[in-house]
Amino acid sequence: MNLAAPPIHSPMVEPSADQCRILVDRAFAASGVKINPGKTEFIHLRVSRRLNALGLDGYDAYMDLLDADTAGSELRCLVEALTTHTTSFFRERHQYDWLVREGLERIGERGAGFERPLTVWSAACSTGAELWSAAMVLEDAARSPGGLRKYQLIGTDISRPVLKKAKGATYSAIEIEGVAPAQRQRYLMRSRTATDLERRPYYRIVPELRERATFEWANLSNLVGVRDFGADIAFLRNVLIYFPEDVQERVLSAVVGRLRPGGILFTGHAEAVSPRAGLRSIGPSIYEKV
Repeated sequence: MNLAAPPIHSPMVEPSADQCRILVDRAFAASGVKINPGKTEFIHLRVSRRLNALGLDGYDAYMDLLDADTAGSELRCLVEALTTHTTSFFRERHQYDWLVREGLERIGERGAGFERPLTVWSAACSTGAELWSAAMVLEDAARSPGGLRKYQLIGTDISRPVLKKAKGATYSAIEIEGVAPAQRQRYLMRSRTATDLERRPYYRIVPELRERATFEWANLSNLVGVRDFGADIAFLRNVLIYFPEDVQERVLSAVVGRLRPGGILFTGHAEAVSPRAGLRSIGPSIYEKV
């Protein structure tokens, strides 16, 4: 057994102002996400993890790697490193409450959930908590007398690592704190063996919900290569704030364009949607396509 101490690495030097500008410009060109190049500490925190994974000792080597990346694979990794993925179960709970109170009935009047599957799209699904929260609401409705009969779930994101976690549907005890006890009992399976460092168990979404969901990569700034589908409910929350105004309009138009007439758009509480033809506000951060 080798008991030698691991080598000690000197702290990596932060990127220069020019390197920060190049990094965020490249990420913006690829994804539309706008990052302030002056946030050197943030950029270093995110991108240095990628350098460590690649075994690179500084940003000069990484810039050379990006220059040689004709396939764009490392550029995608850069975008993933700089993109923020914050989510939680039943975040913006008033939107889920609205679905239960009147939203599902309103959408069902157009046949969604009865004549055809009701489709929920989490456009920037991150690790999946948003979509699985909606799934619990829909499954509760499906189990109630006269409730909807069929639905499907679609999650998209620009980060492949978070899509992998979303599809795996496994979460720590801390991550599921927003789930009500009754729904936790119905829709989450407690692991008998896997625990975190404090010996708290992990939980996984039940198969009945997982089999209704598909996850795929998507760049919301253009949606190139994303299969065609129509959504009855679209979550576009805490995403627009990361885009400049012109890209916000492009993203919003693309997402609304995939909503069916009468479909519902949910945005983040801090994201005001400018007035536009074909979309009307029906509640705080809740919009209907007309």
